[in-house]
Amino acid sequence: MANILQVTTPNLNAENRNILNTQDPRQGANQAVRNPVDPTRVVRADGRDGQQAGNTTKDAAFNVIEYESNYGAFIKKLGEDGQLANALERLLFAGAAGLQGAEKAEVGALIEKFLMSVRMDSPQELLEFMQGQNDLQARFGGAFFDKLRAMMAQNGSESLKEAALYFLKGYNDYSSGAHLLQQMRTLMGDIELLLLRSYQNEFRELADSMDWNAANGDTALNAAILNSRLIPFLSSYISRVHDFGAVRDAAMLLIFHAVRYEGGNEDYLRKLFENMMNNRDFGRLFKGDPQAELENLLRDGAKDAPRPMSDFADGLANLLLKGANGRAGLENVQQFYSIMNGLLVNESVYMPLLHLVIPFQYEEHDVVSEMWVDPDAKKDSEDESRKIKVFLKFDIQNLGKFELTMILQDHETRMHLLVPPNLAKQNKKIETAVGEILNKNGIRFSQLMVRERLRDRRVDEVFPEIREKERTINVRI
Repeated sequence: MANILQVTTPNLNAENRNILNTQDPRQGANQAVRNPVDPTRVVRADGRDGQQAGNTTKDAAFNVIEYESNYGAFIKKLGEDGQLANALERLLFAGAAGLQGAEKAEVGALIEKFLMSVRMDSPQELLEFMQGQNDLQARFGGAFFDKLRAMMAQNGSESLKEAALYFLKGYNDYSSGAHLLQQMRTLMGDIELLLLRSYQNEFRELADSMDWNAANGDTALNAAILNSRLIPFLSSYISRVHDFGAVRDAAMLLIFHAVRYEGGNEDYLRKLFENMMNNRDFGRLFKGDPQAELENLLRDGAKDAPRPMSDFADGLANLLLKGANGRAGLENVQQFYSIMNGLLVNESVYMPLLHLVIPFQYEEHDVVSEMWVDPDAKKDSEDESRKIKVFLKFDIQNLGKFELTMILQDHETRMHLLVPPNLAKQNKKIETAVGEILNKNGIRFSQLMVRERLRDRRVDEVFPEIREKERTINVRI
């Protein structure tokens, strides 16, 4: 019988270990053959080893397969899309005047409306605007989630951590109910236009039967309509007319939103909380009354976003969508895509930081600021209290670009402020003014430096821990 498995007897004689074993495929292979197949190890599909791959510029240029990780691609994209604030500033404060003509009037009007929503008349109004932006982004903030973080940081069981993660996912879907409804409503409008005319009226009637004003957590009625009528209608339509293009893609996206929406049911969220609370380690690690905390959490999660903040987010999204579709002229499409890509990269699942873009007008100055916050920065020792790290970039009209790096811990801060060249000689005056602002707000400073800004710094330069995740498994699909 042929030795298919290439089974060999180990050579126990140490003195003869250099003698070729003809049954070993690694030794019996013809050395003249380049890259012979070796069944004893996993090799590339083209039979080349890693050292041979990409040795020349020509190989890299014509290599179709990209042998880099998803996270590596994210880091690369993060560096390429580092001019989000500049692109947004050009669009809002410099590009509106160029949107002339009837075909561009709609986008011009949207820009004017958006600018009205970011016009500030007082420092208090500006502070409330920035806090509102933070509330839109930081959904898992507040006393309850601080306690949950403290519980997760302790030596709890794996089952408790798993139950807590399921609850967090459910709460994310619960508090996103109104947003998911709006997404599905817009998507259904697009699907209706894609359907054959003979099917449009029936689909519109199904869409109109949805309760688009349902409160967060009240998902039973809409979920029933989606599961029993809308999604089966689209499935039947696709199979009948064999439309495996845009309609099927839109239907899959609708199903994705529908699954998340149904997962945000209040009764289901309560069950997830009970599962977490019934864990034996929960009572030992969680401080406070869990039932009272849950009721407060559900009450906060059921609230819609404040109207000004909702207008800001919806206005920006609508403006970018119209521009990307060419409503501001084909010559400006790339500009809108650049802004959208920059926003999406900073909202990536790989981004471990809170990202805020805050454009506003104050005292006749146009400002576009961009902020990255690590609310749980790495501590020097486990005994230290919570550390917050902030990186702020802002451009003030007629003054120039600024960059601020700040670490806040126990009401004490270390701050590094980079200013435009024309302000560098006033560093002592700026240090005094900034120090007074910090003291007025009850913050001590152990270090405060003002230096000249020489170049744009990348986010991963200020937060080098972002690159540390590149040590994970190198896989790209």
